[in-house]
Amino acid sequence: MPLRALVVAVTGSGAVVVLVRGARRFAVGERLRPATGGRTLPDALRRPLLRALDDAALGSTPEHAVEVWLLATAIAAVVGVGLAPATGVLAALGGLVGGPVALRLGRHRRERLVAAAVPDALEQIGSELRAGGTVASALAGIANGDGALASDVARVETRVRLGAALPAALRSWARERRAVGVEVAAGALALSATVGGPAADALDGLASSLRDRLSVLAEARALSAQARYSAWVIGLAPVGYLVSTAVVDPRSVGVLFGTGSGRVCAVLGLGLELLGAMWMRAIVRGDAG
Repeated sequence: MPLRALVVAVTGSGAVVVLVRGARRFAVGERLRPATGGRTLPDALRRPLLRALDDAALGSTPEHAVEVWLLATAIAAVVGVGLAPATGVLAALGGLVGGPVALRLGRHRRERLVAAAVPDALEQIGSELRAGGTVASALAGIANGDGALASDVARVETRVRLGAALPAALRSWARERRAVGVEVAAGALALSATVGGPAADALDGLASSLRDRLSVLAEARALSAQARYSAWVIGLAPVGYLVSTAVVDPRSVGVLFGTGSGRVCAVLGLGLELLGAMWMRAIVRGDAG
């Protein structure tokens, strides 16, 4: 046990040194990146990763996200090897799988932020119209802000500057951003920009209606939170037990993956785990009859 503690201390100290040096190099690289261009990922990988990061409301670049993911995986593997070789392998696999899984789980975060920002944006546009402004000028104010809708509205303005009509640009926004309230808000704004007239009261009424709808959806999510958390606990308990067993008794993991019967048990257990995850997902979503 003292030898193992010494190994963990040495690997932990080495990991800290690597992280500090990497942080310094990254800080310098960030300052030099506009001048040198830096290394970029292949376009076939960069585009979906950039969209996934945007869906998860993460402001990181794809290259930075990959660097952090691989560095965290390497550190977890080094520390895990200090405890036990099997633990290092499991930690490395957990890091490699955990990054994409976390990104997948957060894929609706941008949609929720946009949906929550739509009612406030409609009220802001209504105030602008009452003050004598136009829909276009109100959208310009939102695009220049730092809210959740700033990037989306900036793309709408870019399309208008490139020659598209404002209603067409708003319809394109509604097709791209599948969030609660975006489609009706885009339609209302397009109608206001095309027809004109006193639309401030109508936009305020739409904002109030969307806010009530979001409250109902939030209440439904809160009522189903216990079922979702229970499903997560039940689904992750076998994985947690495997990791803890690997730390306490590494020989058990060797039996599981080093023998024919152990590998059969591992495959069957993984299959049952996936089946149970699919079934619990159906129950939580209300699809199970």
